[in-house]
This record gives sequence, C-alpha cells and structure tokens, in this order.
Amino acid sequence: MVPPLPQGPVPAGRRAWPCRHDNRKAGAGQGAHTPGTGAGRLVAAAAAVVMTVLAGCATPPAEVARQGDPEAACRAFFRSLDEQVAAAGVRDGIGAPPAAYPYLRATRFLGSFRDELDDPAVRGAWLDAAQALDREARLLELRHLGPDARDAVAVPASMDNATAAVVGCGKRLRRADGLDRADGPWPQAAEALRVPDEYVSWHRALGFYPVSRWFISAGVASWQQGVRETFENTVPADEPALRYRPATEPAEPAVAGEILARAPRDPLGRPELTKTEWRQVFEHFAPVVELERDVRHNRLGWPLLRPDGLPAVDTQQPVVFTHRSYMPYGDETLTQLNYNWWFSERPVDHWLDLLGGRLDGLTVRLTLDGAGRLLLVETMHNCGCYHQHYPVQGLEPRDEPRYAEKPLILPGPGRPGPGERLRVRLEGGTHYVQHLAFAPVPGQGRRYVMDDYDTLRSLPAPDGGRRSLFQPDGLVAGTERSERWFLWVSGVPQPGAMRQYYNHATAFVGRRHFDDPDLLERIYTDTR
Repeated sequence: MVPPLPQGPVPAGRRAWPCRHDNRKAGAGQGAHTPGTGAGRLVAAAAAVVMTVLAGCATPPAEVARQGDPEAACRAFFRSLDEQVAAAGVRDGIGAPPAAYPYLRATRFLGSFRDELDDPAVRGAWLDAAQALDREARLLELRHLGPDARDAVAVPASMDNATAAVVGCGKRLRRADGLDRADGPWPQAAEALRVPDEYVSWHRALGFYPVSRWFISAGVASWQQGVRETFENTVPADEPALRYRPATEPAEPAVAGEILARAPRDPLGRPELTKTEWRQVFEHFAPVVELERDVRHNRLGWPLLRPDGLPAVDTQQPVVFTHRSYMPYGDETLTQLNYNWWFSERPVDHWLDLLGGRLDGLTVRLTLDGAGRLLLVETMHNCGCYHQHYPVQGLEPRDEPRYAEKPLILPGPGRPGPGERLRVRLEGGTHYVQHLAFAPVPGQGRRYVMDDYDTLRSLPAPDGGRRSLFQPDGLVAGTERSERWFLWVSGVPQPGAMRQYYNHATAFVGRRHFDDPDLLERIYTDTR
C-alpha cells in the first residue's frame, strides 16, 4: 500500500529543466533492473544522453506542459519527475521505468509472460500490473521529494497536481502508444521491460571468475554440508529464551486453502481476494520465531532511519512484514506468502569476522498451489544469503538441478495439522535456521504485529519527511559486510548487504535469484 502524498495542487511549468531521464538502475529503454554499480551508472548515464539526443529536447518540460499537446505534456511530466527523483536520490529500489514507456515497470514474474502477450486478456492484465507497479513506485518517489522539488515538476496544465498526473498521464500515454491493440508495439514494450539479472559481469571478468568460481564452489559446498549436519526438522525440547508468535490463533488447515481454491483468477493466474481474505490467509500461515538468547540483536523490531542516514531497529514492538508474490509453474500460477523480519545487527564476534554488521533479517516464503496446498517452505536472509529449501508435498528434487550452484534442499517440516504453526528456531547472533517444523504453539511468547512490506519503502525520516529504507540500487545503506572484499568476484553486488525484494541474487556460482520465475521447474519435478 502506498501512503497518501501530502501535496496540494502544483502549478504547471513553474521551472524549466533540462531534458534528462534518470535511469539509475536501467539503461534507457533497456529494462527495470540493473545492479547499482559504478559501471552500471556510467552505462545508464551514457544511455540517457543518447535517448536525450534522439528525443530532441529543445523544448524544456515546463514549456511543453504549457502547450496544447496533452501527450507531449505528459511525456515532459515524466521526464521532469525523473529529473527531480534522480537529483534527490529517491528512486525506488524496484528500478526505473524504460524511457520509451515511462508509465510501466516490471518484475521477473511479469517477464515470464513475454511469449503470451498475443492473448488480449493476458496482455491487458500484464499491462495493468506493469502500470500499477510504476504508479506505486512513482507515488512513493513523489512523497520522498522535498517541497521545492515537487513544485519544480512540470505538471501538465490539464492536471490538478503531480499525484493526479502520475495516474492520468499513465493512462493517456498507454492509450496513445496503443499497447492494448493487437497491432500495437507491445512486443517492443515487453523487450524494454526485460529485467536483467543482478550480477555484475565485469566483476567476474576482473576476478578471473572461471578460476575463482572453483574456490567459491568449495566454500559453498562446505557451508551446505555443515547445515545438513546441524539442521533438524523437529521442534527442540528446550524452551527458547525468546519466542515471537502471531497475534491470532491458527484456523483449521483447510480454511486458508479453501479461500485460495475458490478464488477467481485473473488472466495471469493470480487469485483475486479481498483485503480481508488476504489478511486471513497470511494470519493462518504466520510463523512462530524462536531464538536461543534474549539479547538486543536477537529481538525483532521496526527498521527506522537515524539522523546520520544509517538504519537502526526499534525493538519495542515486534513486527513481521508480509507481501505476496507469484511464480508460474506448469499451467498454473503459484501463490507465495512472504514473511520478513529484521534484527538490529549480526554482531561481529572477532576481528576476523567477515559476516557481521549493521542490520540482519530473515524471509520465510511459503509456496501454495491453486488448490491451496502448501508445496514448499523456503528461508533466506535479507541479503539474499543462505537460501534454503524445505519441500512439503508435490515436489521431487531433480537429480541434477538446472543451476550451476545446487540449491540447499533440507528435510521438509511436514504438513500442518490442526492448531499447528510453522516454528522456526534461529541460532542467536548468526540467526541461522537450526530447526523448522510444524508443531503446536505453547501459550507463552511475545505477540508480534503484521504490517505490509511496502511500509519499508516509505519510513519517517529525521527531517520530518519520508525516505525508503532502501537506496535506488535496492541496497540498505550502512549494511555492507567485510566479505565483499573477497566475494565481489562472484558478481553479486555488495555480498552480505541487506536489500529490497526483487534484488536478491541467491547464488555465488552461476546466476540465481529469489524471484526467478522458473525456479521450481529448474529444481523440482511435479509429483502431485
């Protein structure tokens, strides 16, 4: 959910600005996701210059906004808004839209429908989803601009303010471009919205990756073997020092499944539920989080922004953030429930500790099929590290997964029974997953609240404004780890740093992402 923008009418054409389009994460017209590296920014800047020349920017956006061409005024509005967003450094971490289609943004899930867009229903739903992504991101970016920067945006004369222009101009340009027509340029739009991977290829080239990958592979294999030896899919007998549990009691196992099973589906295969129904589904599957030591760095809390710009965590009120995602699998679209929480740090144990640093956190993802059956549980630290699979039913691991770095597949937690919740026991300090199983929940434990993950994209700032927890490159400032000095050769930007959803590279060898649309097909066969 995007919070309302505190902005009154903005006069059109208050200031003329050079015609320059921000592509902090994407080269102009080349997609919505590229790693936030110095080389990437140079390439994006060069691409933006080329697009500026091609677009013919003799007329400043503010001047165009005063002219009578509504389409030209809307394109000038988006260029002007991108100029202000780039100057303020408040681009949303989901990435920039392509210059040719400034009202659309994409995800890897949407990219998986590229070959199905000749179907008018699929194309319409795809465009609606891509437009909604851009609209949500732009409203956040507007909210994060200072008053002077908002006033400087060249709002078309026909629009009341910048907020109205984001919505109205998006609709107008979509019609003008004819993307909904069978003969429209939607193939070009799909190509422009292609989401590149998160890896920095020149890092690999400079780090002699064909050789260094073998040393990285040995380290990954050693870590995976250590996890296999210590992980248990049972609930430990001892009481944890800390237990966090949802505020609601679990319903019967069939209830959430029935909600999903009977829900109508849109042309992309996504269930269409009300807000109340989504809340019921998330509450039903909400996990219990347990830790072995009651110290500050093991306590769940709200991320916040300090006056020095660095993040911190307020542990007074435990919170788990939720968001839903989707994955195509065979002929259906699977629903994924994501539960995300944060710690103040992973403490540095000694001077050679390469993994400790500011902020830490974990994401638990549950994947359900169209009948509401739980297929898979996954865990991942919020850096994209330590991605682990726990199959539940209907999935058989392939003998040879189609990834260069084999995923870590551990014994599943079993199927949930009446009154049971997924209980996740974490090691203190490192926050590694030690135990994971469905089991009854004892009465004691602190209650946590659930909030929308998008809350993290617009937090109160010390200056009275608002800012995202995440930088334009999707990373969280100040959370870098010393391991980056050794693992940069893997191509992963800032290994160990916390990052925003849709930015998680999860393998150091080869290329793999938490939101790969073909993740399950490359790792499992369907046994349902």
